[in-house]
Amino acid sequence: MVMILCATALTGLAVWLFRRPGNTGRGTRADSDACAGRSGFPLRRPARDEAQEAEEYGKLIRQLSALLRAGCSNAAALELLEKIWAGATGSAGSDIHAGCARALTQMRTGGTLRAGLAEHAATGKHHSRLWARLAWCFAISEQSGAALAELLDQLAAELENSADMRRALDAALAGPRATSRLLTFLPLVGLGLGQLLGIDPLAVLTMHPVGRLALIAGVLLWLANRWWCHLMLVKIVRQVPS
Repeated sequence: MVMILCATALTGLAVWLFRRPGNTGRGTRADSDACAGRSGFPLRRPARDEAQEAEEYGKLIRQLSALLRAGCSNAAALELLEKIWAGATGSAGSDIHAGCARALTQMRTGGTLRAGLAEHAATGKHHSRLWARLAWCFAISEQSGAALAELLDQLAAELENSADMRRALDAALAGPRATSRLLTFLPLVGLGLGQLLGIDPLAVLTMHPVGRLALIAGVLLWLANRWWCHLMLVKIVRQVPS
């Protein structure tokens, strides 16, 4: 009876590991690699919600475009956005506030807003490509006379499309991630069940020459599975534009 209960407990543990949701905390190309696990294997979802962050930046661009259409100057619009995002939480909100503040600081010290945005893109840790594209919009508007609001609307639309693509990708990868998680822990569950049923697989794998060869082959195959799953998810995630 005890062995049956233990086997049932191990089976329940395996099911929990299979169905356990990943970390859905809130969070670019560096980030897209994190989605599949640049420094590790892709057993969990990204620490930051990239789709949510893309929407936050898209919201910033839409706000800037609306202020410009309402008649605000570039500097006045960024000053207002700096105040709006001053109390924002999360990495995206903090980065947006820092970017606006740096652009305004550059302008107040004799530079330009474009130079401040480019500087933030060069030194920022997150979404540097987005800030560089925002600086390009300012540069194109200054040099060609194109309406800055129109350029910003196109940039915001791209960010919103990127957020939708990331959400669709996350939903599509839910199954592969669950399968990868199951295949990771299934060998351990199998060893535990065999031990409880009296087969004593640990002794066979450690004492018998054939068992040692099987153990080495199993570990190599287990690592190959982890590497292959990691490689596939990384290649898929990198197809999503940042």
